[in-house]
Amino acid sequence: MKKEQLIRFLNGTASKAEQKQVLNWLEQEGAREVFDQFLNETWRHSRPDRDDPTDYEALLERIHKTIRPKSTSRNSGSGLSLGKIFRVAASFLLLTGSIFFLREGMQYQKPAPVAIAQTTITKKTGDGEKLTLQMPDGTHITLNANSALSFSSGFGKQDRVVYLQGEAYFSIAKNPRLPFQLHTGEMITTALGTEFNAYARSGRFALALTEGRVAVDAAKKRVELEPGQMATLHTEREPDALDVRPFDIDRTVGWKEGQLVLDRKPLKALLADLSSWYDVEMKIDPRLDLNARVIGTFRNKNLADVLTGLGFSMGFDFEINDKMVVIKKESL
Repeated sequence: MKKEQLIRFLNGTASKAEQKQVLNWLEQEGAREVFDQFLNETWRHSRPDRDDPTDYEALLERIHKTIRPKSTSRNSGSGLSLGKIFRVAASFLLLTGSIFFLREGMQYQKPAPVAIAQTTITKKTGDGEKLTLQMPDGTHITLNANSALSFSSGFGKQDRVVYLQGEAYFSIAKNPRLPFQLHTGEMITTALGTEFNAYARSGRFALALTEGRVAVDAAKKRVELEPGQMATLHTEREPDALDVRPFDIDRTVGWKEGQLVLDRKPLKALLADLSSWYDVEMKIDPRLDLNARVIGTFRNKNLADVLTGLGFSMGFDFEINDKMVVIKKESL
């Protein structure tokens, strides 16, 4: 029988299963002698300070008399009854004043539960793909094309921290005791329960709040956003400049509903977006003015419809051959 288990038994901290194991063991032949030896060695090992006037040797003898009355022969019985075992244990604790076992019980530490190794989970989208995720805490996240979202396997229990590369829309479940934290490169966003759009591509990081409140940490400062405000950081241009201003919700979040809103966006950037969203490769005529700004709105249009509208206003023709799109300057 293990020493630690006997200590827990005498302290009254053993589980029912452990109590049953000790009691069954005490009924076995020779167990009482081992138990007596354990009590004696434990007692001598835990003798108190010299200033204590108690005659502990006499007290130990009284315990042994309680366990083995003189009038009882070694052959008179098979051992202590279960009830008497409990009484002996209780008497022992009372007589010793809990000198050793209570002390050992406080010092004894159960083996720490083996921690389950945390793993990192990553969800990705490719060209022309979108992905909607329902997180364990009830948060909904929609990933735009060419984006990646990473989080630990303990998300929702130990933390609510995610890492984004690309673009995504977040609808955060409320949990005041476990704030939601989004890392997008040089920007960290903390929220309790809210909705926002996050963007992290090519040194540009933006957080556009549509509902609730969030705190954004970036460029060595913290700002709190209200609905309708967007915080933007261009690390390649001005690494310490965090810009906060109103935003157009359709233009910023329209992608989630298949809506493309253009407000003076450079043609070069727009064609790059279309290449990603529709999963095609663009071959562009170098004679085109790629710095020209584009204005317009396209709702749930296929690529051919979008390029037809753009070509009419920007002066180019196009051909779509499976995954290849050829953009060439309109012939006169």
